[in-house]
Amino acid sequence: MKKNNVTSWHLIAIFLFLFLGISFSACAQDSTSFYPKDATYLWPTDASHHLTSTFGETRTGHFHAGLDIKTWGHRGYPIYATRSGELYRMAIQPDGYGRVLYLRHDDGSFSVYAHLLRFNHQFQQLADSIRFTDYDPFFDIVLDSLHIHVKKGEKIALSGASGDGAPHLHFELRTPKEHPFNPFLTNLKVKDTISPTFTGLAVVPLSIKSKIEHKNRIYTRRPRRKKNFADFGTIKISGPVGLAADVYDRANGVHNAFAAYKLSLSVDGQQVFQSKVNEFSYPETEQLQVDRIYSLLKSTGHAYQRLYIADGNTLPFYKTSGDDGRLRLAPGRHNIVIKAADFFGNTRMARLTLIKTRNKVETASVSQSMDSKKLSGSVNPRDWHWFNNWVNIPAREFKHIIIKPLHTSPTSLVRFRNRNNISVDLSRSPQIYFRTSPGNFFIAKRVYPHQSANLVTPDGQARASFSAGTFYDTTSVAIKKRELSPHSMQIKLFPATHPVKKSFLVSVKLDSVQQADSTLSFYKTSPDDEKYEYLKSQRKNHHLTAEFPSLGQYTILGDHKPPRLGPPRVAKTPDGRWLVYIPAQDKRSGLDFHKTKIFVNGVRGLPEYDPEHHRLVYYLPGFTPKKTNSVKVIAFDKEGNRSEKKAVIPR
Repeated sequence: MKKNNVTSWHLIAIFLFLFLGISFSACAQDSTSFYPKDATYLWPTDASHHLTSTFGETRTGHFHAGLDIKTWGHRGYPIYATRSGELYRMAIQPDGYGRVLYLRHDDGSFSVYAHLLRFNHQFQQLADSIRFTDYDPFFDIVLDSLHIHVKKGEKIALSGASGDGAPHLHFELRTPKEHPFNPFLTNLKVKDTISPTFTGLAVVPLSIKSKIEHKNRIYTRRPRRKKNFADFGTIKISGPVGLAADVYDRANGVHNAFAAYKLSLSVDGQQVFQSKVNEFSYPETEQLQVDRIYSLLKSTGHAYQRLYIADGNTLPFYKTSGDDGRLRLAPGRHNIVIKAADFFGNTRMARLTLIKTRNKVETASVSQSMDSKKLSGSVNPRDWHWFNNWVNIPAREFKHIIIKPLHTSPTSLVRFRNRNNISVDLSRSPQIYFRTSPGNFFIAKRVYPHQSANLVTPDGQARASFSAGTFYDTTSVAIKKRELSPHSMQIKLFPATHPVKKSFLVSVKLDSVQQADSTLSFYKTSPDDEKYEYLKSQRKNHHLTAEFPSLGQYTILGDHKPPRLGPPRVAKTPDGRWLVYIPAQDKRSGLDFHKTKIFVNGVRGLPEYDPEHHRLVYYLPGFTPKKTNSVKVIAFDKEGNRSEKKAVIPR
């Protein structure tokens, strides 16, 4: 999360906080070395000693950085400082970690407590004094200069469900460099006598000439369960391949599925790969996209963990011998053992046999007079099997498209036949022309990880700009633009199965009709257009620009509808506070909390937000409702559309 240091506009808040008499004391700032096993922690809550998630699990685009502690669907359990230290940072956000506290301990390490319902009385006063300076309900601020001391075991908050997710406590430990590390490396433990479970195996072709069960694409298989191991049977391969495992763990007393702590791969009795998740840095966390099989994660939701190191992966998890776990086997029969273990020593093995055959590659029979092909509009490149260096196209579609390399000889376009697919080598030409229908074509351009590149649509109206480091590895990328209506257009960047290391800039030139609509913005949309994710967009020189977080489908849409507001009601929370809830939702650009205002009985409060129930929350310290209360809500969305609601409600 973005953090800010104390600035001048916080002086009033700090003065108020000092005036309230909260004690300060100095604490050691940093340490030259830190060893988790040398630190002793309290369990941070009485809610339970059970988990819903462990360290290193799969999240959307990143690793889970801590433990999620079960609160059984309830809010309001006490949260305690797990060690003595200082209040380092505090934040309240409508999403992400929600209400969160960061403590820094005397060895320089950190503990983090997120999704809180409320801070303790002293910290809540500090947060309120900051927020009421400008009635902005959300902030993220570093407070280490205040040296606010916290004792081990001190109650610092109540558990909640703020930010993303159902009620639980997200508890995180970080090194002095703010690298999240596995809390189980300390004295903290949970009861776990249950071994991990294998649910799937993926075999990945690592070359255009590789085949798994006679096909050049990712092959998956479910295991047959034996008494002490999972049996994946026999699989025929040719060419180099990589393996990946879908595996989960469980602990006693809960049904939640956790990540395995350690995975290893052995070939014919020799270990060639091991991964163990102890620590990572925040700049590395998005490399989950190359630690897992990204295309399977997107298409199936299953987190197949690679048993080899993909190009561009710099995570510190691995020990390998040979070719980073890639299997370049001699012809013949090979015995494979995969071992999964949780942190507490419970293990499970999976076995399979790979039969390596000699490569028999059939060159595709393709007419050189490709311009005479009968083009068809039933071709959909989004559904092709895209890899970094080649693409598999169904043979029935290949007959109806034109493919030509640009800037190189047509004979440099290498094609191979694989059962019902034609594999086209993308690495032989910096740009390859694909024409899929009489009026529809695109160019797949090679983009290198250490170079900048620009993709431009054929009409020159849309451009994607990739800076160096956008991608993990060299890949071919294409862009297409389609007009949907006078006020809307669609941008597709594909293949969507390629992970992106950092966001990139896309710019589209607007015509005169579109320029007149001030509410146009980019939205990341699902293939069925059922889900919208607003992207903050800017206008400059008749162009609409935004940073795109990934490849995929985006749509330029207008937002002319104001937020919908429901009937307010007064309620008392379990911790004794009075609040006013107002159902509020904006399904397109989303609510703008910085502009939204709420008044109850003429007194302005903070417009907090409860994302789980889609409602605004009127918050005012010491608020006590009358028998009859007047409520006024002025709500805005992110495109400036305004709603106002007035109501008189009983206590």
